[in-house]
Amino acid sequence: MKLHKLTTQKDFETVKSIFYQIFIIKESEYDLSHFKDSITGKHNLQRLEYYLGYENDMAVGITGVYADNENECWLGWFGITPQHRRKGYATKMLDLQLLMMKNYGYKICRLYTNTTLNKEAIPMYLKIGFVKDSDYKNHFITMAKSLDGVTHIQKWKGKPLGFV
Repeated sequence: MKLHKLTTQKDFETVKSIFYQIFIIKESEYDLSHFKDSITGKHNLQRLEYYLGYENDMAVGITGVYADNENECWLGWFGITPQHRRKGYATKMLDLQLLMMKNYGYKICRLYTNTTLNKEAIPMYLKIGFVKDSDYKNHFITMAKSLDGVTHIQKWKGKPLGFV
């Protein structure tokens, strides 16, 4: 498994070709602007990076990191294409992404997910060391993981996400 940072229009086209296979979102509901912004650098975040996960030169997934401070980051748009699921790629890709986040100096990684739409991913997150942080309406939860193994995870009290 290798992670390839999105930097070109060709990378963006690859994201377009697999994004709507991975995530249960209609094309008309999401325009992939986060991915475009990560390539162009036109955003207000401290960090916004997305990666394609490749196995044997085939794009099998998407992952990303975004942050607006030096200590905490968020896992962004993490997923594996349906035909490549249950083969260990998600764990490999997440391990690489978390190591990268730790190397960037982040102490805590957070994510949000849906307990009904993404119920298969939650056991993997727990196995890797994420803990459930908060519950929100419509089956959304946040989870967090200490990247350095010593930073205490406090309940997230940041700006509301779109589902709160």
